[in-house]
This record gives sequence, C-alpha cells and structure tokens, in this order.
Amino acid sequence: MSYTIFEDGHIASPLGFRATGVSCGLKEGSKARDLALIASSRPARVAAVFTTSLTKAAPIFLSQAIFARNREAIQAILINSGQANAGTGQPGLNDAVECAKILADELEVSRDAVLLLSTGLIGIPLPMPRMREGIKRAVSELDSGGGRRAAVAMLTTDTRPKERVYRLQIREGQRGILAGMAKGTRQINPRLATMLVVITTDLPIEQRLMQQALQQSVRHSFHRLNLDGEMSPNDAVIMMANGAAEGPPMTNSNSREFATFQTALDALCGDLAQQIVRDAAGSGKIMHIRVRGASSEETARSVAERIAASRSFREALRRGLPNWGPVLAAVGASPSRLRPELLDLRIGGVPVLHAGMVARYDPAALIQAFSSPELELIIDLHTGPVDVTMTSCTWHED
Repeated sequence: MSYTIFEDGHIASPLGFRATGVSCGLKEGSKARDLALIASSRPARVAAVFTTSLTKAAPIFLSQAIFARNREAIQAILINSGQANAGTGQPGLNDAVECAKILADELEVSRDAVLLLSTGLIGIPLPMPRMREGIKRAVSELDSGGGRRAAVAMLTTDTRPKERVYRLQIREGQRGILAGMAKGTRQINPRLATMLVVITTDLPIEQRLMQQALQQSVRHSFHRLNLDGEMSPNDAVIMMANGAAEGPPMTNSNSREFATFQTALDALCGDLAQQIVRDAAGSGKIMHIRVRGASSEETARSVAERIAASRSFREALRRGLPNWGPVLAAVGASPSRLRPELLDLRIGGVPVLHAGMVARYDPAALIQAFSSPELELIIDLHTGPVDVTMTSCTWHED
C-alpha cells in the first residue's frame, strides 16, 4: 500500500494549509464553533461536485459561478453552520457575495479565490453583523494546527466530527498528505444531500485529473449513501491541491502516480462516507445493500435505492422481525427490467431466495441476522457483470 493513516492529522496537515473554527453566535443559544475557514498560503487548484438540487442555496450558486471562472487559483473555503442561506432569494445571494468580499479582502486575495458553503436551517437569513465579525476573527486565528477546530465548526446535527488523513508516497522521493473532513447525518441521498466535504492535499496534480479523480471517488462513496431519500440545496464535495509538496506534477491519468493518488482518494472518501452513515445510525442499524449481476450501474442503483427506501423493510429491520418480503417487493417495484426467475437473495449470509423461489433456510439464523446491528443484503440479478453496494440505516424515529 502506498498510503498510511496519519493518526493525528487534520484538514490543515498538508503543507501550506491553515484552518480554524470560531464561534460567532450563528447557532441560537449556543456558544459552539459555527464558522470554519480553510486557507492555502499559495493558490490551489480545485475540483468540486455540487448538489444537483434545482433550489440551490446562495453559497452554492456563488461557489459554482466562481468555480466556472477559476479552477487554478483558489485560496480559501469558508463554511458557516446554523443557517443554510437557502430559500433566501436575492438578499441571500447578496449576503453570500458580501461574505466572499470580506474574506477576500481580509486574506488580501482576489474575490474569485474564495468559495463559500453553508449548512443549517433553510429560509433563515444570515445574521450579517455576526458573520462580518466572525470572518475577520477567523482570518486572524488561522494556523496550521487548527484543522480540528474547523471540523467541529461545520457540524449541525452531527454527534462528532468526521476526519481522515493519509500520508502518500507517490514515487521514490516524493511524498504528500491527503486530508478530508465531512459533516452530515440525515438527508443523505445518492445525488448529494445535507453533506459537506472538504479535501486538501499538498501534492501537485493537474486540475483535469483532480476533477476526474474526485468524480470517481464520489461516485463510489457519497453517491452510494441513501439514508432517508431526501436532497438538500446546499451541499458539495470540494478538493484543493496547492502543490506545496513540490516534485513533478501528476499529468497522466494512466500513470502509476495517479493510480496511487486515485486509490488513496477512493479510500478517503469511502472512509468519510462510512463515518457519516454510522453517525446517522446512532443506536439504529446499518444495512449494506449489494446488488450484483446487474446489466448496468443504473439498474443496480435503482434496485438498491428501492430497497433502501422501503419503509416496510426498514420497520422489519428496526424491530428485528425476519420479514424479507418487502425486499422482494422493492426489487420488483424498481423501474429496471429484471428476470424474476433468476433472482437470488441472501440476508446476513442466509440464502432466502434462489432462482426466484424461496430457499430452505434456518429461521433462527434469519432472526439473528435481522437482530444484528449491521446487515448485508446480496441481491443477484444474474443479468450482467455490474456489482454495486449502497449503504443505508435505520434510526429510532423510523
């Protein structure tokens, strides 16, 4: 393996990055940190995946516009929690623009060199007097050891920060750091929902390859979470690479160096995605829904999404009742073309359906599977080579 875990690492661990998280009173009645800032001492290339919601929040709208103009020289990301600045119309966009202006002026960088993210209550305007003061204080408190403060400041309903950092060896004599932090619990849907992720690295890499790598990693991690089927107007995954680790840049998608980077990024995003689902589950149960033998990824995803959204199955799992009928019903209700006579279904290692017919199985083993805190379902369609796993969970409100 060409990467190892950096145990005490955080989002500002890569060379040239600083971060902080401050409290400026954005969460009513709380003194918790609520404004996070991540900054690079040198212009950084950036890759991003934004929510597909048609009702995008003001900071997403602004960040997408900046991203379209500048992908080579971003220097900071500002994240406020408490108010989503969504459903706030033109005044909300004006507030986002003002926040970006204040931040850029305080950092003495171009106004197109800063990105904004927000999370919290929808329809609530930003308390701009507090934001103005908080941005200035955050800039003054930036330091290379402030990553954990930033990870805490971006949280809303989360119970804990979510971080992962790796040390990478790209080639002989060239090492770097890849760091990520995330927030998110509920409202996680395959097209991004209430979830923010920031990734930093000091490795030199072309923007085109960054975007390619991030899209692949997101597709195989965050896009395979479906916790309650809802989608937010706010969320994004953003990666900054400032090249401070020096060395030859990665420019070839077929190179061994890029393959090493891609593998580590896949692992980082997968780890953060699992941290999100485990935080969301709390005392509930986690389910890994694996659809294999599908003719296409679209078919596999549609089947997995139907199962994840089945209220009857979630209730059975929550109560520990060995009722697998809702799984079969959900598979049959998917919009994909299936061959029922080929279907196999295993739940927690127990084969309950083979070639479309009920199998002989041990009822006690199935009860035990439904009672476990973590359950794997394997649905084999026997119609193609595609294999997709989606993760979901239950919680006591189900």
